[in-house]
Amino acid sequence: MADRLRVLVLPPESLCREIFQPGALERLQAQAEVILNEKPGNWSSAELAAAIPGVDAVIASWGSPKFDEQVLAAADRLRFIGYAAGSIKNIIPPEAFDRGIAVSHAADLIADSVAELCLGYILMIWRQIPQYDQAMHAHRPWREITAQYGYGRGLYYKTIGLIGCGMVARKFIRLLKPFEPTILVYDPYLSDERAAELGVTKVSLEELFERSDIISNHLPTTPETHRMIRAEHLRRIRDGALFINTARAASVDYDALLEELRTNRFQAALDVFPQEPLPEDSPFRDLPNVVLTPHRAGSTIESRQRLGTAMIDELLRFFRGEPLRYQVRKEQLAIMA
Repeated sequence: MADRLRVLVLPPESLCREIFQPGALERLQAQAEVILNEKPGNWSSAELAAAIPGVDAVIASWGSPKFDEQVLAAADRLRFIGYAAGSIKNIIPPEAFDRGIAVSHAADLIADSVAELCLGYILMIWRQIPQYDQAMHAHRPWREITAQYGYGRGLYYKTIGLIGCGMVARKFIRLLKPFEPTILVYDPYLSDERAAELGVTKVSLEELFERSDIISNHLPTTPETHRMIRAEHLRRIRDGALFINTARAASVDYDALLEELRTNRFQAALDVFPQEPLPEDSPFRDLPNVVLTPHRAGSTIESRQRLGTAMIDELLRFFRGEPLRYQVRKEQLAIMA
């Protein structure tokens, strides 16, 4: 990096405080001329187009403007975009790749937190931790509590079905392995060789629903996956099973899911919904067999701080001529979330 790089950091200060570890921006400023967004909010694409001439690299995140035709036409030196968030589909178009711009994103780091919450859902729900806690805080008699709730269920040796086997599912598999489960996977893009490496069994979507004690959805949102999980699949869920959705709501028929959950045959943990925020009058709020979280699966204090820091590392790695850890290639776009 003989010539001093010019780097544009798009997140406003409030978001920068969340996504960069202490000292990360200072480390970048020691090696590059850094242009910060000093507005209280996000820039528009027009503002980005005005600022991007002469810039070598950009770090973007949630709320950053799209790299549209106007922006790309003005990006006379741009060689790297680091997206300190998840999906790049709505911000970085295929044309950016056609111009030879290298792109990295932090979805892999978000996947760590999503997988962690999936495991947390299972242990919390099946071991009945909220019920025990609320009853104890309500000063209910010990024997009354144990008589009502019994023993709960364990995770060891269960059959777990994963719908989709992308970043999150693969990290979830690693977390599950100590419990010695049987792991079934439905993913047309997963090769037999990779399935063997992961220690999972490929099955049809129907078989996965029929055999699994726990079903976890990890499908990306694509035209192919829109409402892929339908009533005919949900009716196959075993009594007493647990259905988890931390991916996207678009891949599930939520009307059909609601009807099946009303039978109280099985439980669910839902982090994503067709309408967000979840409406106050949503019937899901009234179901005792459903745990609800407000689209927070991918967020912890630690994981958010890693996002921007990882993109700084990627940026410096790129301009040193080293391989990128989180690079996105154009051919991946079609099947990405």
